[in-house]
Amino acid sequence: MLNSDGRREQILQALEAQDKVRVNRLAQRFGVSTVTIRGDLRVLAQAGLVQRQHGGASSARRAPPELPLEEKRSQHRERKHSIAACAMKLVQPGDKLILDAGSTTLQLARRLARKDSPLSVFTNSLPIANELGSVEGIDLLLSGGTLRKASQSLQGPQAEAGLDGYVFDKLFLGADGCDPEFGLSTHDEAEARLNARMAAQARQVILLADSSKFGRICLHRICDMNQIDIVVSDASLPPTMRAALSQQGVQVLIAEEA
Repeated sequence: MLNSDGRREQILQALEAQDKVRVNRLAQRFGVSTVTIRGDLRVLAQAGLVQRQHGGASSARRAPPELPLEEKRSQHRERKHSIAACAMKLVQPGDKLILDAGSTTLQLARRLARKDSPLSVFTNSLPIANELGSVEGIDLLLSGGTLRKASQSLQGPQAEAGLDGYVFDKLFLGADGCDPEFGLSTHDEAEARLNARMAAQARQVILLADSSKFGRICLHRICDMNQIDIVVSDASLPPTMRAALSQQGVQVLIAEEA
């Protein structure tokens, strides 16, 4: 029998294929009580992922399914280059950084590899480690953990424990969903836990996210938006979203187009 997270993920998958799901049919499908299903729908509704209706639920704001890393790299490529260039201006010689796994943070890593200044970098990303591993002047710390193939990143208790004893100056963080009310979210539970732990170990948390990520909500919350210090995005970020972020105390930087 599926656990609650697996069951809720399948409910959301069902809503991608149809307009509405029914409590009775879900209970039969998963072999659980209608009370359990109503509890699942309540949790998903509180997360903003579904809208409760009599006898069931319909889809709400949900991020599209996660893409493999190679496909993510090809999406909004120019925006990501511009965001990485803007983020570079926030890096100072001697900084101790965390680079979260992601396609935009990978672009930042490629720029850091050309920066002639001493840095310490912790990452859970194999592609980022490959970019920085042989760069003179960069002390690289690679987390342990279990490999998540979709993102080519390490995660789990060992990756989280790898942060123990460190305090970093800046975290450059990615996310699959960014919503002013719900906060940052991602498709994977273990990734969300690790990202939250990264945020707790950094003096400054900087979100790198192109405008397509805003207004989306994924199943697993990373943190509230007011825990983010700076958002670096692109010119397509709507003025209403910029204002909502500012109301949360977040500084918004808009990257110039390349």
